[in-house]
Formats: sequence, C-alpha cells, structure tokens
Amino acid sequence: MDRSLVCARPGCQGPAAAWLTYAYGSSQVWLDDDQEQDGDRWALCAAHAERLKVPKGWSQVDRRTGRPDGRVRSAAALAS
Repeated sequence: MDRSLVCARPGCQGPAAAWLTYAYGSSQVWLDDDQEQDGDRWALCAAHAERLKVPKGWSQVDRRTGRPDGRVRSAAALAS
C-alpha cells in the first residue's frame, strides 16, 4: 500500500482524508483535501484531522471542502 494514502500518525492505518501542510516560520498549519499543495505534506485520516491540535502560538486554517471558508483557529481556541 502506498504510505501516502494512509494516515501518517504512528499506528494508524486509516485512509487519507486530509493533507496537513505547515509553515514553521509563520506558525501556521493548513488542512486541505488536495494532496497537490507545494512543500512537505502529511496524510491524516478523518478522525485525526478532526482532532488535530496545533502548538501554542500557532494557527490552523481548515481549507477542506464543505468547511467554513478558511476557518482559522488559534491554539487557544482549539484548547477550549
């Protein structure tokens, strides 16, 4: 099985449902449907994509289809 088609979380073999990309310098994380984004990307299953928590001080932008457009959540908002 192509490892890029299963969740990157250790021990999880769930099918890829979202793609995580990040910019360390700007402390941002993006979730996308499309694996064609530039740069390093990590496959996540639906469960791990929904439960994703970013480090303190980072922001998460969910760009997946069917989500509120460009929903931005900070680490503080994700913790509550």
